[in-house]
Amino acid sequence: MKKAIILILVVISLLTMAQECDTGNSGGDRDKINPYVGGQAGLSIQFGDGAPPDEVFDRGQYPFDIDVKLLNVGESDIRRENVKVTITGLNPNDFNKPESFFIKSGIDEDILATYKDFEGNVIKPSETFVTFSGLNFADTLSGNFQTLVRADVCYTYKTEAVTDGCIRKDVLSSSTNAVCQVSGVKTIYNSGAPIQVDKFEELPSGTDKIRYLFTIKHVGSGNVFSPGSRCPVDRTAQNKIHFKIESSVTDLLCSGLVEGTAKEGYVILRDGEQTIRCVQQTTSQLDFLDRIKITLDYDYGESIDKNLLIKKSS
Repeated sequence: MKKAIILILVVISLLTMAQECDTGNSGGDRDKINPYVGGQAGLSIQFGDGAPPDEVFDRGQYPFDIDVKLLNVGESDIRRENVKVTITGLNPNDFNKPESFFIKSGIDEDILATYKDFEGNVIKPSETFVTFSGLNFADTLSGNFQTLVRADVCYTYKTEAVTDGCIRKDVLSSSTNAVCQVSGVKTIYNSGAPIQVDKFEELPSGTDKIRYLFTIKHVGSGNVFSPGSRCPVDRTAQNKIHFKIESSVTDLLCSGLVEGTAKEGYVILRDGEQTIRCVQQTTSQLDFLDRIKITLDYDYGESIDKNLLIKKSS
């Protein structure tokens, strides 16, 4: 009896393993449909090892560099002229440097994106370093002094999102045998970026119209600004994103946009998000999937901090 029970358990275990393997293969197939790696970040920003160091000495006895290490973990290439790196927290007079030394508007090379090839393999880029070299605290201290070194990075970025809308000859038909269904929440794929398109829903709106409802959401840890603004202190450019939607069916009109047309303009995020509504006119005699592409352009600002201890030399 015990042997029979053990045999049954072994069979169940083998069947479970086989089912898991099949599920894994199906997941892999589905993953190949997604053109993006995904993720909720653009640049990963870090200081280089020992640059700046944890501590230095006064009276010009300890020269050092600041290395800002940039790795593009998202999926939008960043052109070199669209990167601005600013070092704050250090008094330029203490280091005999002009203020302009601590600002690099434009860097030496483009920052290439992470991407997925046609086989689904993730291709990662190399790191980019922005260096502020030859710093040396020149003054004489009466005691140790600690300051904060901050690197502010502003860069122009892009989010792409794709989904499939359903075009039906009979929009109101509830037939389950059709190639697609108009009503329901649709899967939307986002490129890796701190701004995402979320909750894409398609609904019938009469006999010859389809409604799209979706949300643009800020999911990153930094601040978003209108593209080309260079992350200004002026808040009029903050939370302002350029929006564009493309569809193979021409009669597509969207509401919730400013300074543009029915398919392209600016979106203002409120509390980190904004809902967009679009209406698609359709007079098709066929049922088919309509590939919809949404592109979001913006400037994005992030920062990192590190304490620097400046010690009085004996």
